[in-house]
Amino acid sequence: MLYGILFLWGVTITVLLVALLGTYGFNTRGTRYYLLPWCVATGVVVAAPSLWLAYRREFHPFHPLVFAGWSYFFPAFVIGGILLACGFNEPYFLAFVQDERYNLPLTLVYVMIGYGCLSIGFFLPWAPHVGRWLGSKLPTWHLSNHEVPIPATLLLMVGLATLIVSFIQGLFGYQRPEETPTYAGLLFLTTLFWLEGTILLWLWICRIDGWRRYIFGGLLIAGTLVRSAIRGDRYSLVQAGIVFGFAYVFANGRIKIKHYFAGALMMAVCVVVGMIYGTSFRDIKGSEQTADPGEYLASVGTTLSTLSRQDLSTTFSVGGGALAGRLDAVSSLAVVVANYEALAPYEQSWGISNNIYVDSVTFFIPRILWPDKPIAIEASRYGDLYFNYDENAFLITPMGDLLRNFGPVGVPIGMLILGMLIRLLYTTLVEGKAFSFWRATIYFMLLTAISYESTFGYIVPYLFKIGAACISGMVMVVLVALVLRRFLQAARR
Repeated sequence: MLYGILFLWGVTITVLLVALLGTYGFNTRGTRYYLLPWCVATGVVVAAPSLWLAYRREFHPFHPLVFAGWSYFFPAFVIGGILLACGFNEPYFLAFVQDERYNLPLTLVYVMIGYGCLSIGFFLPWAPHVGRWLGSKLPTWHLSNHEVPIPATLLLMVGLATLIVSFIQGLFGYQRPEETPTYAGLLFLTTLFWLEGTILLWLWICRIDGWRRYIFGGLLIAGTLVRSAIRGDRYSLVQAGIVFGFAYVFANGRIKIKHYFAGALMMAVCVVVGMIYGTSFRDIKGSEQTADPGEYLASVGTTLSTLSRQDLSTTFSVGGGALAGRLDAVSSLAVVVANYEALAPYEQSWGISNNIYVDSVTFFIPRILWPDKPIAIEASRYGDLYFNYDENAFLITPMGDLLRNFGPVGVPIGMLILGMLIRLLYTTLVEGKAFSFWRATIYFMLLTAISYESTFGYIVPYLFKIGAACISGMVMVVLVALVLRRFLQAARR
């Protein structure tokens, strides 16, 4: 069952190495081979829970520990660490890491502690008991296959409408307005109806036979490609692949090894194509400055035209270099590990101190009701203080955030709590339960809402917001389904 995941990263690493070696050759400058044993040790820690789950026949790619380990921790810290050790990535901010031979391995030690405690928290016994109790209290909301497509399509259309409004307002895609309106957060949450409707439709497609699955599937793929092209980032195609994989796994139950290999190939293609397109689009557009919709769409057309004419080796070289930098999370986290104590006195002046506490006590009040609500941590200010550059959103990770707020003791305690939280969500919604359209959809939305790149303090508030938006969307779906059910029952009389 691990073969497909290992094959995915095997293909990705092969393509990446070919692109990097074609660009840089065998270069020993900037190598840090002393880091390799620590990368291997991190890989063992990440793989251990998956092996245990496979032994207990509980492994599947969307198990919370498996998903976190193989979609983020392994590529970001194992593969990314190896690329850093071999000199394929040399970010400028490594100059801020004093005593690399000490702080880079120490960074991976914090990663191992973080993921290890995440796993321990997941396997602690209290969360399953509470989750089973909560799961028994949730409504049934049974939706049969024929009741799903119409309300799910309506939900998707509502999300599409808000996406268009967001795009016109400069809130969607690779652009950022100078002043963010107070309603931006609410508008963003309603755009999630697109994703929620898409998941419902893919779940339905994977559970039916006949011609309708091909028509709806083709329309969803076309819509996803257009949305990804306009969004202009490197992750949209990967997200689309994850959505389809999730729907197939949950709609069909157990999957075979051939499905893992097919999924691995699909994800490898999404990773490479997304990285190439996203990098090229951002280079052509130039900045995140808000653009007129016509100019923005012209940048999309220019990107596609440029890629169609560009030499294939150049395309893979650019994409491979960007992928190497994107995968490496070790160097960014090392900046925090090396400097959090020295910079702690300045965090108050930059307005980023105690962000976990600020997020915890203010998240439940919408900004539209509290326009002056404090921002727990602004990416630009964090980047300015730690990386001397405020035009990029540098990753921090939950481990780095806990380290900043509470010191080394905060990492194991915080990740232990996070492990219990994800087990609670897993047991409440899907573990040991029969298939349910609404439970599966909300589980996916919450599973992918947990960002292991962002701050620890942002996880619970974001889960709360995503959960509220998803439940609102699902209530709409259920109400429309009930109206249609009663209409059909009345028509038959």
